[in-house]
Amino acid sequence: MLAALLAIAIAATYPLIRHLRTHLPNDLGDPVLAAWILAWGARAIASPALHVWDAPGFFPYSHTLAYAEHLLGFAPFTAPLEWLTGNPVLVYNIAFIGAFVNAGAGMYLLARTLTDRRDAAFLAALMYAFTPFRITHIAHLQWLMTGWLPLSLWALHRYFSTGALRFLVITAIGYVLQSLSTTYCTYFALLPLGLIAVAETWRVRPSPGRTAAHAALAVAIVAVALAPVVRAYSVVREEREFRRAPYEIEMYSADASDYVRAHDYVWLWRYAGNNTGEHELFPGAVVIALAALAAFTVRDRHVRLYAAIAAAAFVLSLGPSPAAWGYKAPFPGPYQLLLAVVPGLDGLRAVSRLGLIVLLGLCVLAAFGAARLLGGLSPRRRAIALAVLGVAIVAEGWSAPIPVARFDPLADTAERQAYDFLRRSEPGALVELPLSIDRQEREIRYQYLTLVHGHRTVNGSSGYDPPIHRFVGVRELASLTDVNRMRDAIGFFRGLGVRYIVVHVREFEDPAIAAALLTELRTNRHDVAARQEFGSTAVFTLAPADPPPPAAAFRAVPATAIQARASHQPARLPLLFDRDRDTRWLTGERQAGGEWIELTLDRPRPIALVRMQTAERSFDDYPRELAVDAVEGDRTQTLFHGSIIPAFGRGLAVNRSYPNIDIALPGNLAQTIRLRQLGATDLFFWSIHEIELWER
Repeated sequence: MLAALLAIAIAATYPLIRHLRTHLPNDLGDPVLAAWILAWGARAIASPALHVWDAPGFFPYSHTLAYAEHLLGFAPFTAPLEWLTGNPVLVYNIAFIGAFVNAGAGMYLLARTLTDRRDAAFLAALMYAFTPFRITHIAHLQWLMTGWLPLSLWALHRYFSTGALRFLVITAIGYVLQSLSTTYCTYFALLPLGLIAVAETWRVRPSPGRTAAHAALAVAIVAVALAPVVRAYSVVREEREFRRAPYEIEMYSADASDYVRAHDYVWLWRYAGNNTGEHELFPGAVVIALAALAAFTVRDRHVRLYAAIAAAAFVLSLGPSPAAWGYKAPFPGPYQLLLAVVPGLDGLRAVSRLGLIVLLGLCVLAAFGAARLLGGLSPRRRAIALAVLGVAIVAEGWSAPIPVARFDPLADTAERQAYDFLRRSEPGALVELPLSIDRQEREIRYQYLTLVHGHRTVNGSSGYDPPIHRFVGVRELASLTDVNRMRDAIGFFRGLGVRYIVVHVREFEDPAIAAALLTELRTNRHDVAARQEFGSTAVFTLAPADPPPPAAAFRAVPATAIQARASHQPARLPLLFDRDRDTRWLTGERQAGGEWIELTLDRPRPIALVRMQTAERSFDDYPRELAVDAVEGDRTQTLFHGSIIPAFGRGLAVNRSYPNIDIALPGNLAQTIRLRQLGATDLFFWSIHEIELWER
């Protein structure tokens, strides 16, 4: 059976078998990301000095592996191959093909036990492993490696049949492996496991004390295995506020019509309605027909149980606002209630992936339908029917030849020399430019190349993008797009703690920006310590970051000694001094160049430092150009005039959620400190969460 599944998997993924070392299936997006994650996991397992959660992307954040699927359910199996070959592409491809075998084998074991027929179980294995639904996720390795779930269900059934503790232990291990393979199944797998446990407990009525002891052991296994994962995701969730917005959850919930949509890679059903990404949930006509046959003709408790599982998963997959063919129900769905009561569930975006549980239930039903159909045939006709059904099932999900893409991240000789130089260089974080989260394949490639050079990188790609990445990659860090303000960008990265800037000239869409950046880097003696150029790739080594102003040597001016006035929103000025980092003063209007704040002191004081604190939600609201004046009697002098971006970078290096923007001031004896915002934006206003003055 395993050999047959492997042979079909190789054929169904053709021509990948011819390019295992050099090409990746589908595209160079998610497969490259997964190959990198598996390789990082192997390195972390092999080196106790590495912290598996602190993957090298998204500098300077920690726990960055938790920004995406961690694939730790694969790592114990793929790590030895990674150590042996050192080829992440080969390792990924073997895991990719193996995932079809994993899924089929798990379903075979479950269906074989429930139907007591090998032929029906083999058909169920084909349905589960080669369904059109799986082709939708051909780029998502974690959604192909789904065999641990039916294995867990098989063991749970065996536990209630035999009472043997070892089967409940296998149930726990299967659940852990499935949860570690795809985070969604930490939640989704509980639906079939829970329904089966309740139904079987009601039927068997086992000894309460013995069952409770066994259940406690199983729960302990799950808790110990998943505790580090839960902790890492909880830290990231709280620090980064990684929650999905309600509109995202609704957008990625299923519509009832999605269950008749198939991916356009699927030959047989490519014209049935497709090309909708997460909304292609068609399980296959043979699956539906055989499942219907079982539902209407087979009187078996397992048929009723798995019909309930499939139905419940279908309803939940419709999300908080159920819809069919675009028409929304006038009432919320049960998933809305779960969002309100289940911790962390709002971190999952693609509710439609509950279609996997629908598929699992249908495959078990179809196994009973196949058993009913084949059981009434003569051996010869049974063999013919088995072959015809098997071919039909595989044909429904057939997409060969699948698209494959050559992946050679260092095809250019000069670029290879640049990364060899970085590999031999002193430790330090780097950033690769151009940086933009709207070019995922490029960011994923830069992240993958950490395997080559060994440094942490600001670059990265995941289902979430941390605030700094959004700040420098998409929004209004104008220094990266304004040819006249490249010095600010360099100062920002230097303040952030970046040691190397890697410039890929050919990757810039606008040659003028690339030219301005190179000119600044080549001539800036203050920020840049050295440069090495390799063809169209240049590596610039930044000078160590300037030390922050020595606030510890100064004294904070009491808030009671300051009277504040402002050009905008004077009623909000007390929020500058309320010691609450989440409240803020703001202009409420986009920056136009005439905004100001005056801080009048109770007496003249030698002000050495102005500290403005911001927060993640306000990163875009920094002053585009700031002047700081000191009013000393009849004289006013400007003590600072320019960009606060380098100071912003220094603040982010210390506190990535609530950074301080510290502006050091030369000698003065000020009665009033005036902050003037002189820049302009198309959208963002100026805000400050807390403000402090420090004196010598």
